[in-house]
Amino acid sequence: MSDAERPSAGGAASAPVGAPGPAGALGRDPVADTGAFAELRALLIGEELDQLGSIRSRLDDPEQRRREIADILPHVLIEHSADPRFTHALSPPVERAITASVKRNPGPLAEALFPVMGPAIRKAVASALAGMVEALNRTLEHSLSWRSIAWRIESWRTGKSFGEVMLLHTLAYRVEQVFLIERSSGLLLHHVTEGVSDVRDADMVSGMLTAIRDFVQDSFRVTDGESLEALKVGELSVWIEQGPRAVMAAVLRGVAPRTLRTTLQQALERIHLEFADEFEEFKGDTSAFDGARPTLEACLHTEYLPNAGPSHRTLWAAVAIIALAIAVWAGFAVRARNRWSHYVDALKAEPGIVVVSTGRRDGKFLVSGLRDPLARDPASLLEHSLLAPTDVDGHWDSYYAAGPSLALARAHQVLQPPDGVTLELKNGVLSATGIAPLSWLAEAARLAPLIPGITRLDASAAMDAAANEAIGRIERLTPLFSKGQATLAHGQDDVLRQLVTQTAELARAAAAIGRTFRVALVGHTDADGGPEANIPLSLSRAAFIKAALQPVAGERLQFEDSGVGSDDPAVRSDREAEKQQNRRVTVKVTPAASTPPASGIGR
Repeated sequence: MSDAERPSAGGAASAPVGAPGPAGALGRDPVADTGAFAELRALLIGEELDQLGSIRSRLDDPEQRRREIADILPHVLIEHSADPRFTHALSPPVERAITASVKRNPGPLAEALFPVMGPAIRKAVASALAGMVEALNRTLEHSLSWRSIAWRIESWRTGKSFGEVMLLHTLAYRVEQVFLIERSSGLLLHHVTEGVSDVRDADMVSGMLTAIRDFVQDSFRVTDGESLEALKVGELSVWIEQGPRAVMAAVLRGVAPRTLRTTLQQALERIHLEFADEFEEFKGDTSAFDGARPTLEACLHTEYLPNAGPSHRTLWAAVAIIALAIAVWAGFAVRARNRWSHYVDALKAEPGIVVVSTGRRDGKFLVSGLRDPLARDPASLLEHSLLAPTDVDGHWDSYYAAGPSLALARAHQVLQPPDGVTLELKNGVLSATGIAPLSWLAEAARLAPLIPGITRLDASAAMDAAANEAIGRIERLTPLFSKGQATLAHGQDDVLRQLVTQTAELARAAAAIGRTFRVALVGHTDADGGPEANIPLSLSRAAFIKAALQPVAGERLQFEDSGVGSDDPAVRSDREAEKQQNRRVTVKVTPAASTPPASGIGR
């Protein structure tokens, strides 16, 4: 008997506790606050108790105390700003606060000191250059004269350098070192030098000067107002100025005028005036006198002898220096111009950048033009040209370049292709390869012509891939049927839904690429029964699947349903569980002609 002849198969809230009454005056006894005693106490000290309570409440409130201190502190700072004790007390915490601030973020302090640091640095550089030019001028002036020959002989005879010998003959005087010594103890408070000094231990020199001073005062009959004023040590002289709390000793070379005494005396008086408190509180800590350094350095002075007669070498030296400066300036200018040319050439070669004009104004190079938003930042090209960002002032207007590289980059930015899809651009045609959702392909086809540099999207390869992917998924789906019937077996509804979904996807892909596909639906039965029953049953099963797929097929899918009965079994077996695999409909998709063929009933 065939499977066609067999029968079919298928909560209470408590009242709140009253809070205690408001507190009375400070220190009241609840037991005593009754009767006449309470009235008597209120009459005698009630007002005082209320005041004490108010004071205690204010003292217990940190916020109120902060407000009161904030109101008083500015007045205290203003009234006691001239008090040395106040300054001495505030200095350590202010210094620590500034140190901590610099360690945490030096930017604000650097910005605050910028107006002062700039002029100071420029002044120091100008002073150093002036000294260098003066030394160079003197060297050039005396290097080729007849006197230089005698000086070179003297240099060879004495073992001194030529520069030192020349200095001895051209120098009027020079203050090389200044010592500030505490008078009573002989301790060195501060020491400054002009250039490189031969003194290895300034404290030892200070002690020796103090010992010599004491020796003179103890060994000779001197009055209270007299003291040691000068020493002579070889080519060096030591001038000493006495003060009530400190002694200043200046080491000089050459013959200094008496006006230098006045300079030293004024400097010593200024130090006594500025550091009066430090002298009173001095207990051996010399760091308090570091601020005297500028006053002491002002005493370091050098003066040269005037030239004996007119000399043209100075003029020639000046001319040579000017010529050298011009040559250096020209070299820097040429180098800057070459760097600028390289930068402009790099800009012109960069895709998405169009240079319109270049120039120079106020010491800066100027460039303007057009720049695509996706083009490289012009500032990033400065590093390769060895130009600083502050040397160039650029102005760029936005535009969209149609170059292939930027157009392709913009296509990636706009279309955002999914993983597995590759975009290529050639002659304005954007090609998409790989497997992509049809929804993305349709949107990409709509947006691609709107992108500058792209005329259209060629997604045929991606469409073919999408269609082949849909065909593969369709052909892998095989719905199974109940025994002897053209209805789906239990649990096969989900397979049919997947088949409908994939068929709709294939229909959309076919419409997008303009191709027609032939969908062959072949019904099958098991081996039970004869061909006269199994052929019609297999054809009915194919027709059942066709009816489910046709609503989503569109115009690009042509269906052909047929039945082969039990001629093409999936498995050959007499077991019932394996026979179920033969009760099925298989799907085969192939390219078709535009004219759909007539349906066949198979063999």
